[in-house]
Amino acid sequence: MVRLCARSRESISSSVDFLTLHQQVRELRGGEYDTLNKLYQLKEELGELSTKDERNFKKLKRAAEEYICFNNFYSKIMASAQVVCCTCIAAFDKRIKKCRFMRVLVDEATQATEPECMLAILKGAKQIILVGDHCQLGPVIMCKDASKAGLSQSLFERLVGLGTRPIRLQVQYRMHPSLSIFPSMSFYEGSLQNGVSQAERTYANVLFPWPIPNKPMFFYHSTGKEEISASGTSYLNRTEASNIEKIVTCFMKAGIKPTQLGVITPYEGQRAFICSYMQRAGVIKQSLYKLIEVASVDSFQGREKVFKIIFNLKN
Repeated sequence: MVRLCARSRESISSSVDFLTLHQQVRELRGGEYDTLNKLYQLKEELGELSTKDERNFKKLKRAAEEYICFNNFYSKIMASAQVVCCTCIAAFDKRIKKCRFMRVLVDEATQATEPECMLAILKGAKQIILVGDHCQLGPVIMCKDASKAGLSQSLFERLVGLGTRPIRLQVQYRMHPSLSIFPSMSFYEGSLQNGVSQAERTYANVLFPWPIPNKPMFFYHSTGKEEISASGTSYLNRTEASNIEKIVTCFMKAGIKPTQLGVITPYEGQRAFICSYMQRAGVIKQSLYKLIEVASVDSFQGREKVFKIIFNLKN
């Protein structure tokens, strides 16, 4: 397996770095590759290189990647790989332009635009598997004209509309049964079944004041005006942020670990504000608030937390 990362994400470390193409470039030794490794180390130590060194670094790195992909190393790494992991866009990266993928599996296919999926398919696919759920989030299209023109519809959704019947998983193992009723009735014609019982999703030792004890959910009406965030392109609501901090603190005092909590907001401005506000105004250790994941709806897609707090802004 070889993983191809976008160049902008090569500096982000992960547990599978040894599989990445850029990491395998660093393992080359001898001649110019020793110079490349020295520049890598220098960049890590200093954070940035001089203009001359940066130009030389990019030149050597490009040459190393071409050597791996198109010459002797190509047959050893890329051609012998059983699986190449990349994004749909990266499938057309020039570093793997000679690769052909007979079988393509697109994860979260309902969040990808049609052109993105087609890029992967055009690499010689004879079989394709689209994994996703057209009843959930679709592609995020910022341009209204592009959305009206049809780019807001994924290839998955188009095929379903044309009569292709998807294989649907009928059993959910995440939610408390009382929480799964709404999505089951609203999006899946009541066909969603529960693979977990109420007892398996009940935390008896957590003394949180639920309005209805056997239903771990409630709606909290928050009054407060929204305002433009510091970036000038998003929104925040200070009253909601204060209420979120109180609820989060109540959860942690009730025995919930901060890593079990997730806070979801559709606005980046509110996300940044709630992170700073919790650490500033929270009455528990600041380090605990840092462990709470605060993210957008898109970022939380497919993720799991024991308790989630979802909030929205209003005029």
